[in-house]
Amino acid sequence: MPDQHVSNGNHMNGDVEQDGAGPESDGNPQSFRVRIAAIIENFSFLWFTLSMNTGILSILMHQLPYQFRGLGVLSTIMFVFNIVLFVTFFTILVLRIILYPKAFRQSVTSDFTECVMMSAPVIAWFTIVAQIGLTVSQATWGGHAWFLVAYVSWWLGTLLAVFAIISKHDLANADSITPALVIPFVATATDALVGALIVSYSHGVTARLAVPVIIVSYMLVGIGLFAAEMVYAVYLVRLLSGGMPPATQSPSLILLVGPLGQSSAALQGLGSAASSYFGSYGKGTFLTASTGSICSTVGVVLGLQFAGMGVFFLAFGAYAVLEGAIKWQHKYSLLWWSTIFPIATLTTAFIEFSIAMDSPAFRVLSAIFLIFLLLVYFVNWAFTLRDIFQGKLLNGSRSDQPASDRVKRQ
Repeated sequence: MPDQHVSNGNHMNGDVEQDGAGPESDGNPQSFRVRIAAIIENFSFLWFTLSMNTGILSILMHQLPYQFRGLGVLSTIMFVFNIVLFVTFFTILVLRIILYPKAFRQSVTSDFTECVMMSAPVIAWFTIVAQIGLTVSQATWGGHAWFLVAYVSWWLGTLLAVFAIISKHDLANADSITPALVIPFVATATDALVGALIVSYSHGVTARLAVPVIIVSYMLVGIGLFAAEMVYAVYLVRLLSGGMPPATQSPSLILLVGPLGQSSAALQGLGSAASSYFGSYGKGTFLTASTGSICSTVGVVLGLQFAGMGVFFLAFGAYAVLEGAIKWQHKYSLLWWSTIFPIATLTTAFIEFSIAMDSPAFRVLSAIFLIFLLLVYFVNWAFTLRDIFQGKLLNGSRSDQPASDRVKRQ
């Protein structure tokens, strides 16, 4: 997704865009088979960002303070579309692992962007889990059983999110680090926020089930936030020594907003959940009603500070993007999808502030941000579909051996 300096894998450009034409489809079944094989072999984790963005926008529409008739339906449509995207991309990913295990292993062990983007499917998974709790469990045909589905899915996603962090590959150093390194930590912060959402808004939640999720989610915020702060420090050193990234890579700077915005929202959501469940759980000196009230207050205070830093990084990234736009230095790639989810995390924090403070200012701000994100979302889809039809995306092979030769050996 961001600029790539140390990769030796198949995704050197940080996206799956092709400059030249790939295998042409002339109606010949063999040509079509070669093209499909090339798509599968060169499939990138970057495509899961489309699912991530669709999912978080559906959540924002569901949680927006200003609800109007039809917004819930639009949120559900986006939720279903997110499931379709996730299942499609996950199927292609599984086919790639099965049919081209060597190419897959090489990409995730030698390509920095692909390695860190392994967390993208996990984040997309959590957006689906959140909507199962928010929408499905509250439907007339849903109920407590669907909360249990979300509950089990959340624990499964937690295992995957932590695994993505502890996996080790020597792919970067202080001179080559990119903002993409924060993505695994966005996953853990998203994990924490979704934990708060499903125990706060799902149907039939009990303190016995909610409290373990709350405790683990607080720990996940610690992983996501403090590990991301170390990345910020190292990346600042790189910026001071090497200067700003090229204009074509400037949208990746928006990624820096993600851990802060999501941690801000997560702490507020967890504080609210703690105030609801700690009292009824009532064990020890910590799991009490008074502690839950304190967690709620502290969550808002810390959330304001983290959101403030997130706004700073957003302004920093927006300045770099606008500077490149004024100089006409941008060209479209999947990198631009990275601008949606981080800003959406900040929007989620604003929605939580509007609830905690009953604040019209934060309600209006969250609505403005959502409208902006929807515009960016549909513009990205327009350019993505254009490049697919023009043969610039999902096209051809990036490895040394032609795809047609590999297909013949299958």
